[in-house]
Amino acid sequence: MTTRIGIAGLRGRMGREIATLAASDPDVVLVGGVGRLNGAVSTDVDGIKLVSDPAELVPDLDVLIDFTSPQGAVAQATACAAGGIPLVSGTTGLDAGQMAALRTAAERVAVFHATNMSPGVNATLAILPALVRALSGYDVEIVENHHRHKVDAPSGTALTFARAIAGATGEDLAGRVRHGREGASRRTAEEIGIHAVRAGGNPGEHTIILGSDGEEIRLSHRAFSRAAYAQGALRAAKLIANLPPGWYEPATLPGFL
Repeated sequence: MTTRIGIAGLRGRMGREIATLAASDPDVVLVGGVGRLNGAVSTDVDGIKLVSDPAELVPDLDVLIDFTSPQGAVAQATACAAGGIPLVSGTTGLDAGQMAALRTAAERVAVFHATNMSPGVNATLAILPALVRALSGYDVEIVENHHRHKVDAPSGTALTFARAIAGATGEDLAGRVRHGREGASRRTAEEIGIHAVRAGGNPGEHTIILGSDGEEIRLSHRAFSRAAYAQGALRAAKLIANLPPGWYEPATLPGFL
Protein backbone atom coordinates (compact mmCIF):
# COMPACT_ATOMS: atom_id res chain seq x y z
CA MET A 1 0.00 0.00 0.00
CA THR A 2 1.46 3.32 -1.06
CA THR A 3 1.58 6.40 1.16
CA ARG A 4 0.40 9.63 -0.43
CA ILE A 5 2.68 12.45 0.69
CA GLY A 6 2.85 16.19 0.30
CA ILE A 7 5.96 18.32 0.87
CA ALA A 8 5.74 21.74 2.48
CA GLY A 9 8.75 23.60 1.18
CA LEU A 10 8.79 21.68 -2.10
CA ARG A 11 10.93 24.30 -3.84
CA GLY A 12 13.55 24.38 -1.07
CA ARG A 13 16.75 22.35 -0.89
CA MET A 14 15.30 19.70 1.37
CA GLY A 15 11.98 19.67 -0.45
CA ARG A 16 13.68 18.97 -3.78
CA GLU A 17 15.83 16.25 -2.20
CA ILE A 18 12.78 14.50 -0.72
CA ALA A 19 10.90 14.79 -4.03
CA THR A 20 13.82 13.21 -5.90
CA LEU A 21 14.01 10.31 -3.47
CA ALA A 22 10.23 9.85 -3.46
CA ALA A 23 10.24 9.48 -7.24
CA SER A 24 12.27 6.27 -6.91
CA ASP A 25 10.40 4.90 -3.88
CA PRO A 26 7.57 2.52 -4.88
CA ASP A 27 6.00 2.85 -1.43
CA VAL A 28 5.20 6.55 -1.70
CA VAL A 29 3.39 8.83 -4.14
CA LEU A 30 4.17 12.54 -4.17
CA VAL A 31 0.81 14.25 -4.59
CA GLY A 32 1.87 17.87 -4.29
CA GLY A 33 3.64 20.54 -2.33
CA VAL A 34 3.25 23.79 -0.45
CA GLY A 35 5.24 26.87 -1.41
CA ARG A 36 5.20 30.54 -2.24
CA LEU A 37 3.36 31.31 -5.46
CA ASN A 38 3.62 35.09 -5.74
CA GLY A 39 -0.11 35.58 -5.47
CA ALA A 40 -1.19 32.59 -7.55
CA VAL A 41 -3.59 30.11 -5.98
CA SER A 42 -2.03 26.96 -7.37
CA THR A 43 0.12 25.73 -10.20
CA ASP A 44 2.00 22.64 -11.32
CA VAL A 45 5.73 22.08 -10.91
CA ASP A 46 7.03 19.25 -13.08
CA GLY A 47 3.53 17.81 -13.04
CA ILE A 48 3.25 18.11 -9.26
CA LYS A 49 0.54 20.27 -7.75
CA LEU A 50 1.84 23.27 -5.83
CA VAL A 51 -0.36 25.35 -3.51
CA SER A 52 0.23 28.25 -1.16
CA ASP A 53 -2.30 27.11 1.45
CA PRO A 54 -1.65 23.66 3.00
CA ALA A 55 -5.39 23.26 3.65
CA GLU A 56 -5.89 22.89 -0.11
CA LEU A 57 -3.51 19.92 -0.26
CA VAL A 58 -4.23 18.07 2.99
CA PRO A 59 -7.46 16.33 1.83
CA ASP A 60 -5.49 14.48 -0.87
CA LEU A 61 -2.75 13.21 1.46
CA ASP A 62 -1.91 10.48 3.94
CA VAL A 63 1.00 12.49 5.41
CA LEU A 64 2.41 16.00 5.03
CA ILE A 65 6.19 16.47 5.32
CA ASP A 66 7.31 19.91 6.49
CA PHE A 67 10.69 21.54 5.89
CA THR A 68 9.86 25.23 5.89
CA SER A 69 10.19 27.92 8.56
CA PRO A 70 9.01 28.05 12.18
CA GLN A 71 5.95 30.05 11.10
CA GLY A 72 5.36 27.64 8.24
CA ALA A 73 5.57 24.63 10.52
CA VAL A 74 2.77 26.08 12.65
CA ALA A 75 0.64 26.62 9.52
CA GLN A 76 1.24 23.04 8.37
CA ALA A 77 0.42 21.65 11.83
CA THR A 78 -2.80 23.65 12.01
CA ALA A 79 -3.92 22.47 8.57
CA CYS A 80 -3.06 18.84 9.34
CA ALA A 81 -4.94 18.92 12.64
CA ALA A 82 -8.00 20.39 10.95
CA GLY A 83 -7.85 17.86 8.12
CA GLY A 84 -7.01 14.80 10.24
CA ILE A 85 -3.69 14.12 8.49
CA PRO A 86 -0.39 13.18 10.21
CA LEU A 87 2.54 15.61 10.03
CA VAL A 88 6.26 14.94 9.74
CA SER A 89 8.22 18.10 10.56
CA GLY A 90 11.96 18.60 10.32
CA THR A 91 11.81 22.36 10.68
CA THR A 92 14.18 23.77 13.31
CA GLY A 93 14.43 27.07 15.12
CA LEU A 94 10.93 26.92 16.64
CA ASP A 95 10.37 28.96 19.77
CA ALA A 96 8.38 27.72 22.76
CA GLY A 97 5.07 29.01 21.42
CA GLN A 98 5.57 27.48 17.99
CA MET A 99 6.56 24.14 19.49
CA ALA A 100 3.46 24.31 21.67
CA ALA A 101 1.35 24.74 18.52
CA LEU A 102 2.78 21.51 17.09
CA ARG A 103 2.11 19.68 20.34
CA THR A 104 -1.45 20.98 20.31
CA ALA A 105 -1.88 19.54 16.81
CA ALA A 106 -0.60 16.21 18.18
CA GLU A 107 -3.73 16.01 20.32
CA ARG A 108 -5.71 15.50 17.11
CA VAL A 109 -3.28 13.81 14.71
CA ALA A 110 0.05 11.99 14.79
CA VAL A 111 2.92 14.51 14.73
CA PHE A 112 6.54 13.44 14.24
CA HIS A 113 9.16 16.09 14.93
CA ALA A 114 12.93 15.77 14.72
CA THR A 115 15.63 18.40 14.71
CA ASN A 116 17.55 16.03 12.45
CA MET A 117 15.98 13.31 10.29
CA SER A 118 19.22 11.39 9.74
CA PRO A 119 19.09 7.81 11.08
CA GLY A 120 22.79 8.12 11.88
CA VAL A 121 22.34 11.23 14.00
CA ASN A 122 19.46 9.65 15.87
CA ALA A 123 21.43 6.46 16.49
CA THR A 124 24.17 8.67 17.93
CA LEU A 125 21.61 10.34 20.18
CA ALA A 126 20.48 6.92 21.39
CA ILE A 127 23.96 5.92 22.61
CA LEU A 128 25.15 9.35 23.80
CA PRO A 129 23.62 9.32 27.31
CA ALA A 130 25.38 6.07 28.24
CA LEU A 131 28.71 7.49 27.05
CA VAL A 132 28.24 10.71 29.04
CA ARG A 133 27.35 8.79 32.20
CA ALA A 134 30.38 6.53 31.79
CA LEU A 135 32.64 9.58 31.45
CA SER A 136 31.15 11.67 34.23
CA GLY A 137 33.23 14.77 34.91
CA TYR A 138 34.69 15.02 31.41
CA ASP A 139 34.51 18.40 29.67
CA VAL A 140 31.94 18.54 26.86
CA GLU A 141 32.12 20.66 23.71
CA ILE A 142 29.99 20.52 20.56
CA VAL A 143 31.16 21.87 17.21
CA GLU A 144 28.69 22.08 14.32
CA ASN A 145 29.37 23.03 10.70
CA HIS A 146 26.72 24.00 8.13
CA HIS A 147 26.37 25.78 4.80
CA ARG A 148 26.35 29.56 4.61
CA HIS A 149 22.58 29.65 3.94
CA LYS A 150 21.51 28.09 7.26
CA VAL A 151 19.58 30.68 9.26
CA ASP A 152 19.46 29.34 12.81
CA ALA A 153 22.54 28.97 15.01
CA PRO A 154 23.34 26.85 16.82
CA SER A 155 21.74 24.07 14.85
CA GLY A 156 18.72 22.26 16.23
CA THR A 157 20.80 19.09 16.21
CA ALA A 158 23.54 20.66 18.35
CA LEU A 159 20.93 21.77 20.87
CA THR A 160 19.38 18.29 20.86
CA PHE A 161 22.80 16.78 21.57
CA ALA A 162 23.29 19.28 24.41
CA ARG A 163 19.90 18.41 25.94
CA ALA A 164 20.73 14.71 25.74
CA ILE A 165 24.08 15.32 27.45
CA ALA A 166 22.48 17.34 30.27
CA GLY A 167 19.60 14.90 30.62
CA ALA A 168 21.94 11.92 30.88
CA THR A 169 22.66 12.93 34.47
CA GLY A 170 19.19 14.22 35.23
CA GLU A 171 20.17 17.87 34.91
CA ASP A 172 18.56 20.77 33.10
CA LEU A 173 20.29 22.46 30.16
CA ALA A 174 19.38 25.98 31.28
CA GLY A 175 22.45 28.01 32.23
CA ARG A 176 24.93 25.36 31.10
CA VAL A 177 25.43 26.29 27.44
CA ARG A 178 28.22 28.64 26.40
CA HIS A 179 28.11 29.74 22.77
CA GLY A 180 31.68 30.17 21.61
CA ARG A 181 34.27 31.83 23.81
CA GLU A 182 35.75 35.28 24.08
CA GLY A 183 37.71 37.02 26.80
CA ALA A 184 39.69 35.80 29.78
CA SER A 185 37.50 33.40 31.71
CA ARG A 186 37.95 29.72 32.46
CA ARG A 187 35.36 27.13 31.51
CA THR A 188 33.32 25.77 34.38
CA ALA A 189 33.00 22.05 35.10
CA GLU A 190 29.29 21.92 34.19
CA GLU A 191 29.64 23.98 31.03
CA ILE A 192 28.60 22.65 27.60
CA GLY A 193 30.28 24.63 24.86
CA ILE A 194 28.57 24.95 21.47
CA HIS A 195 30.37 26.42 18.48
CA ALA A 196 28.63 27.13 15.16
CA VAL A 197 30.49 27.41 11.84
CA ARG A 198 28.75 28.72 8.70
CA ALA A 199 30.71 28.40 5.46
CA GLY A 200 30.40 26.97 1.97
CA GLY A 201 27.94 24.20 1.19
CA ASN A 202 28.37 21.76 4.10
CA PRO A 203 25.00 19.96 4.53
CA GLY A 204 25.72 19.17 8.18
CA GLU A 205 28.54 18.06 10.44
CA HIS A 206 28.53 17.66 14.23
CA THR A 207 31.34 16.68 16.58
CA ILE A 208 30.89 16.00 20.29
CA ILE A 209 34.13 16.25 22.27
CA LEU A 210 34.49 14.67 25.72
CA GLY A 211 37.84 15.39 27.30
CA SER A 212 39.81 14.94 30.50
CA ASP A 213 43.42 15.79 31.37
CA GLY A 214 44.49 12.39 30.09
CA GLU A 215 42.36 11.66 27.06
CA GLU A 216 39.77 12.86 24.57
CA ILE A 217 36.94 11.16 22.73
CA ARG A 218 35.38 12.65 19.59
CA LEU A 219 32.00 11.41 18.41
CA SER A 220 31.32 12.77 14.93
CA HIS A 221 28.61 12.62 12.32
CA ARG A 222 28.97 14.09 8.86
CA ALA A 223 26.32 14.16 6.17
CA PHE A 224 27.70 13.89 2.63
CA SER A 225 24.43 15.16 1.16
CA ARG A 226 20.85 15.93 2.15
CA ALA A 227 19.86 12.43 1.03
CA ALA A 228 20.30 11.09 4.59
CA TYR A 229 17.76 13.61 5.89
CA ALA A 230 15.38 12.89 3.00
CA GLN A 231 15.57 9.14 3.67
CA GLY A 232 14.71 9.72 7.31
CA ALA A 233 11.77 11.97 6.43
CA LEU A 234 10.30 9.41 4.05
CA ARG A 235 10.85 6.61 6.57
CA ALA A 236 8.98 8.62 9.21
CA ALA A 237 6.16 9.42 6.79
CA LYS A 238 5.58 5.77 5.96
CA LEU A 239 5.70 4.73 9.61
CA ILE A 240 3.40 7.44 10.96
CA ALA A 241 0.74 7.33 8.24
CA ASN A 242 -1.64 5.09 10.19
CA LEU A 243 -0.69 5.85 13.78
CA PRO A 244 -3.08 7.37 16.34
CA PRO A 245 -2.80 11.01 17.47
CA GLY A 246 0.23 11.74 19.59
CA TRP A 247 3.69 13.26 19.71
CA TYR A 248 6.39 11.12 18.11
CA GLU A 249 10.16 11.51 17.94
CA PRO A 250 12.90 9.27 16.47
CA ALA A 251 13.30 7.37 19.74
CA THR A 252 9.55 6.83 20.18
CA LEU A 253 8.44 6.10 16.61
CA PRO A 254 8.40 2.30 16.27
CA GLY A 255 10.69 1.17 13.45
CA PHE A 256 12.50 4.48 12.90
CA LEU A 257 15.70 3.30 14.57
